[in-house]
Amino acid sequence: MKDGVNATPLPTVNTTGYIDHAAFLGTINPDTNKIPKHLFQGYLNIYNNYFKAPWMPDRTEANPNELNQDDARYGFRCCHLKNIWTAPLPPETELSRQMTTSTTSIDIMGLQAAYANLHTDQERDYFMQRYHDVISSFGGKTSYDADNRPLLVMRSNLWASGYDVDGTDQTSLGQFSGRVQQTYKHSVPRFFVPEHGTMFTLALVRFPPTATKEIQYLNAKGALTYTDIAGDPVLYGNLPPREISMKDVFRSGDSSKKFKIAEGQWYRYAPSYVSPAYHLLEGFPFIQEPPSGDLQERVLIRHHDYDQCFQSVQLLQWNSQVKFNVTVYRNLPTTRDSIMTS
Repeated sequence: MKDGVNATPLPTVNTTGYIDHAAFLGTINPDTNKIPKHLFQGYLNIYNNYFKAPWMPDRTEANPNELNQDDARYGFRCCHLKNIWTAPLPPETELSRQMTTSTTSIDIMGLQAAYANLHTDQERDYFMQRYHDVISSFGGKTSYDADNRPLLVMRSNLWASGYDVDGTDQTSLGQFSGRVQQTYKHSVPRFFVPEHGTMFTLALVRFPPTATKEIQYLNAKGALTYTDIAGDPVLYGNLPPREISMKDVFRSGDSSKKFKIAEGQWYRYAPSYVSPAYHLLEGFPFIQEPPSGDLQERVLIRHHDYDQCFQSVQLLQWNSQVKFNVTVYRNLPTTRDSIMTS
């Protein structure tokens, strides 16, 4: 900006030679296989701040040609809607913490300090993993430029409902046929843009994570204790997190794959039940196999799990027809003024 027309052109990033390998940015890949860096970096910043679980490592690829084909074509994988196994506690969650004390006395002030340290550590582990969250907890407010955070202008959240398609026989419809169609309006309030930037409008479409072999935690555990079933608020408010395995929530789950949940989480979420008669049918958005034992892999959606729901995936799984009605007030000459240069 300082050098004006004499400035060095802004940097680019490299894509592959395929026409659709910049599709995740909403653009056709040019013949040069290069796109402006701000497009790619802006997408990375948005994903890292708003779409991945906070405990996951940031995506830091330098160029789009480093992405796998699915990421380059469809965008990065995002998280399932939350339930007991898709939204566990961060993997580094402590199940206990010790404090060294004297054999003859206890330092009361030191004990309070240890409680304070534990409290602030837990706040950061669960709710304040980003700089602006920490500052906000102190009563402050950060500029989104200060920590390179994209500004969230507006977010809309809505459910889409499906309906059966009329048909005459099994041959024409397959085992099941339906369609989901939803009109929506995403309105952004008028706001002042203080400097140059790029506006992104992203859409994330998700099925509820309904698994055919999921079991309610208490039913899978069998022998229940007072702590399991009582819902005692004193206990649930003070007990440490509980570590359970995939076998505790899935038939045929791997007992060696552990994850951590808040005490009493089984009372905050109830799984859907799918009749075994539906387990082998195609055309339903059910997760047929127990999810991966790897924590990050389990939290992120595998879109291929749902391919069997569709008669064809030639046009992928969903599409959206969008019309943007945008009024912008800015200091920009009219088309006529630009033509009449002299």
